Amino acid sequence: MVDVSTPEIGFIGVLGAILLLSAWVPQTLRTIRTRRTGMEPKFIAIYFSGSLLLTIYSYLIADMVFLVLNAASTAMAAVNADYYWRFEGHRR
Repeated sequence: MVDVSTPEIGFIGVLGAILLLSAWVPQTLRTIRTRRTGMEPKFIAIYFSGSLLLTIYSYLIADMVFLVLNAASTAMAAVNADYYWRFEGHRR
């Protein structure tokens, strides 16, 4: 069993969260700028739902790294969903 309370293990979690969020931030900024997501609505809905459930789970187990990561991912997925439905949904 690994002692997850060590600073090294915490650093790995924080670094992973930063890398995952760094993938979402440019996509979300591009969505806001162009008003186009470039994503399938099913992907957005599934990703939003999954990250929302993981946010709740992270809260319940009191894991701050995953709570922040999943809350931010949920928020960015929500922005992309909002822009999809407002600006692209009517075109299909």
